[in-house]
Amino acid sequence: MYKSILMTGVCLALVPGFASAQESDGTEVQEARRLTAVTVTAQKRAQDVQDVPISISAYGEDFIEDSGVETLGDISLYSPNFTITSSSQKTNSRIAIRGVGSVGNAGIEPSVGVFIDGVYYPRPGSVIGNLIDLEAIEVLRGPQGTLFGRNTPMGALNVRTKNPSDDFEYYVEGGFGSYDAFDLGGVISGPLSDKVSGRLSAKYSERGGYGDNLLTNEEYGEQDDFNIRGKLLFDLSDNLEVKVSADYGEINSGGQAIEFLNGTESPVFLGTLQALAGPDAAQILTNDPFDHDIYQDHRDSLADEQWGVAVDASWELGSGHTLRSITSYRDWEAKYFESAIRLPIQLFPRKTDYNNETFSQEFQLLSPTGETFEYVLGAFFYDETYEISQDFDLGAQFCIPVVAGLAGLPAAQGCAAGQQIDASDGEFAQDLQSMAFFGQGTYHVNDQLSFTLGGRWTSDEKDADFSNVVNNPFVIALSVRDNENRPGLTVDDSKFTYFANASYFPVDDTMLFATVSTGYKSGGFNTDGTFPALTEEQRVFAEEDTTNYEVGIKTQLLDNTLQLNATLFRMDIEGFQDRAFDGISFITRNVGELRQQGVEADFVWAPLDQLTFNGGLSYLDSEFQDYRNASPLPGGPVQDLTGQRAHFAPEWQGSLVADWTDAFTPISGTEYFLRGETQYVGDQNIGGNTNQNPQSFQEGYQLFNARIGLRADDERWEVNLFGKNLGDEGYCLTIFDQPFGGQLGGVNPVANTIPQRCAVGAPQTWGVQLKLRN
Repeated sequence: MYKSILMTGVCLALVPGFASAQESDGTEVQEARRLTAVTVTAQKRAQDVQDVPISISAYGEDFIEDSGVETLGDISLYSPNFTITSSSQKTNSRIAIRGVGSVGNAGIEPSVGVFIDGVYYPRPGSVIGNLIDLEAIEVLRGPQGTLFGRNTPMGALNVRTKNPSDDFEYYVEGGFGSYDAFDLGGVISGPLSDKVSGRLSAKYSERGGYGDNLLTNEEYGEQDDFNIRGKLLFDLSDNLEVKVSADYGEINSGGQAIEFLNGTESPVFLGTLQALAGPDAAQILTNDPFDHDIYQDHRDSLADEQWGVAVDASWELGSGHTLRSITSYRDWEAKYFESAIRLPIQLFPRKTDYNNETFSQEFQLLSPTGETFEYVLGAFFYDETYEISQDFDLGAQFCIPVVAGLAGLPAAQGCAAGQQIDASDGEFAQDLQSMAFFGQGTYHVNDQLSFTLGGRWTSDEKDADFSNVVNNPFVIALSVRDNENRPGLTVDDSKFTYFANASYFPVDDTMLFATVSTGYKSGGFNTDGTFPALTEEQRVFAEEDTTNYEVGIKTQLLDNTLQLNATLFRMDIEGFQDRAFDGISFITRNVGELRQQGVEADFVWAPLDQLTFNGGLSYLDSEFQDYRNASPLPGGPVQDLTGQRAHFAPEWQGSLVADWTDAFTPISGTEYFLRGETQYVGDQNIGGNTNQNPQSFQEGYQLFNARIGLRADDERWEVNLFGKNLGDEGYCLTIFDQPFGGQLGGVNPVANTIPQRCAVGAPQTWGVQLKLRN
């Protein structure tokens, strides 16, 4: 807590003159600035965020640019009850709202839906890259099953990019920074004819790795990212507008630091490790876990590529209604190689390929605005093909006597004679057809009181085939993978979800609201091979249902210089889809009931014309109402976690931003700006396996960022210097059991411990940026 107080002081120290807004004779010299409205489309219409009766944090173009936001992960630093974490590769990301989110890109559907320009992006791995030319990002907390539909039981992210402009404009930016970081991007937009305008935006960024591999004396973890988007806007008539967009993006990465957490090893594990890799192998256990220097096999690589096209047409009907059609096709492919065991020997490297193709069609009919009764009706059709290929090689050091001894075999000759490449070959293919019909209406009793009721019927039909072929018997002998063939798997779900809301303005600048809503996430399939093989029933898991209760307040105070919003919520999740880790594979299953409840608040305050504060705070009470037969502690029996807290559910989360902008008198026509930021994440268990292992408990941590710069009054140029994680705080994004830890003798059945690995967060970084525009 003392750090929060200190950061508040730092933020205030960045704002000259804040301590006194008056001269010594009492003459007022500064005036508070009225806040401008942030427009959102959370209800399929353009509205002031303060008029939308749901829990939502909205970030407009100015905030995004001033904060240097480039990814959805950056926004998670500011929004209460919203987190994005990743593991060994960026594709393996968890997007969570109110402490619940699906991880990775397996057969489990996401708990938080991501929509960009009205198009649904189905897999976390497809939204991890840089987002360019942004207009707004909306974080919608609570089920959004009526208007947004697919896989939004915990909430949705609604991202809007900029449209072609009526006048010619361009924008160029470039920068450099620590770890050999470099980026270059630009935008050009304007009319192409009387009826057509266009916009083209692109950005390339790269950086070196954050650390060195002491085993090979090489840098690791480098990354480059490229994105390009084009839009054409056809103003075909006074009533018809058609927008065509196309985008392409790619990421190439060397993976991130997966460090060993000191003190979690056992003497048997250390002895086995040294027998495998020699006495120097002990370095893996003694290095600082947060210095980004590793001593292990790390040949990770990611090649991620996606592209898509969309057609968004709006037709204003003669009755004042608007008919909107959004048609989209998207293709995402990711290939990554992973040194999965992460020891100082080459053992069981893993290759995983993802291929995802989607087609979606949505129709919306919107009634005229300003009427006593407003409504939206719609239909949604979705087709997805998803393929995952996951293979294990044995690795260069697999066929040695020590490994044979671990398998209980007398010699390693048989291992060497068997297939070394693709020793285990897993294949998964899924086809999904989904359709939904929805409607939502709002009845305005008067200017103060409104009632909203909406519903959505969704049907999901999934067909899948799974197989795993073991091509070397040592894979079975070491309990890594088993042969399995499961063709013709099916999931057939249908669900009705609803939204009921009442909102009331007791005074013009204050809204009270209450909501009951439901959400739904379809069932799916386990896509990893296992040992022993799963039964057909274990290979399939069922749907997850959410019921949400909210009461909230939205206020504009102090002559509209302060916006303060707060929501009290309770969410009950039935059939909770959770993952268990057996040391090699993750298995998803329906485990019982989870309750997430608490309060979330955010504010914007401009006490002076030069000064703006932004902040958010959330408190989360998490408890399993029913979780029997939960994963055991290492070496222990099956547990009953009823009454325990969920993983990845910090009790407290908060952020504070102070921004000061004022005239720079030494240079006419310029202004300077100073920005200080802090983000706090409270205590939580971040173990990848929900078993309440104390070894994966992480204490709260706090990050500090700052930005200082100079720009022209008309914003035609800008230069700034920024720093992130200025305190060089070491923290884990996730913690998981040492893969293959049981076979390596890592389990201590008395203490119920096993060696732990940590996916390390980014270190202290800095950069310089230059921006030019017409």
